[in-house]
Amino acid sequence: MEFDEKFKTYSNTELLRVIENPDNYQSQAVETAKTIFCERQLSEKEIKIAKDELELERQEKSRKEQQKRVIENKVKDVGKSFFDQINPIQKETPTSEKTIRIISILFGGLFLFQLYREFGMLRFMITDSYAEWDFSMVLYFFPLIVIPTAAILFYMKKKIGWLLLSIFLTYSAVSAIGQFILTMNMKLSGIEALDNLFPPISSVTYIIVFAFFVGIIWAISRESVRIVYSVSKQTMILTVAITALIVGFGITIAFI
Repeated sequence: MEFDEKFKTYSNTELLRVIENPDNYQSQAVETAKTIFCERQLSEKEIKIAKDELELERQEKSRKEQQKRVIENKVKDVGKSFFDQINPIQKETPTSEKTIRIISILFGGLFLFQLYREFGMLRFMITDSYAEWDFSMVLYFFPLIVIPTAAILFYMKKKIGWLLLSIFLTYSAVSAIGQFILTMNMKLSGIEALDNLFPPISSVTYIIVFAFFVGIIWAISRESVRIVYSVSKQTMILTVAITALIVGFGITIAFI
């Protein structure tokens, strides 16, 4: 029989495992295991040792499955908690603490996305001997410095964190307006290959980006949040207004 030679090398416990789990094996394999087990003419002590070993295996398997379920449940709970924190559709107005956590997590994720997107360029600037760091490149990578710094300090409830985040948000919102105007005035080159290589971004995208950043500005400018950072209404207005004017002036100069 095809299982004879194989099962003769099995231990008593391995044979018993086949015998006591017939649903997991072919009927011929189970019958062969029973035959070989009986042929060994084991004593009661030897049979008990095999059964005890098999029971220990079952207990260990059950323990591992239980641990796996516990880990899976913890992952699900963490995932649900995270989703509840960042879910934009809230049943009620989020507290200042919840707002701070949501925004900190959001911009932590934004930093990771930006780092992933710009990793190739960043590696080139650091490792390539032909790369030159000038003011334009500093501005290009500026968000990679500001976003994590602002997110961390904002999460730590530092006033400078609120100010940095407000400046970045205002800068991004006004820049989106500039990009929107630029896109509206942009004309195709007429060269099909070039236009396909660098397709224009839809102006709707910049409207969505603008709305996103303005929404975050509104969220952190609520009085309940500003109190946490000791930011007065006057400071809030000046921070947003001065940043908007400076960025707007820079965009106007660039368009002239």
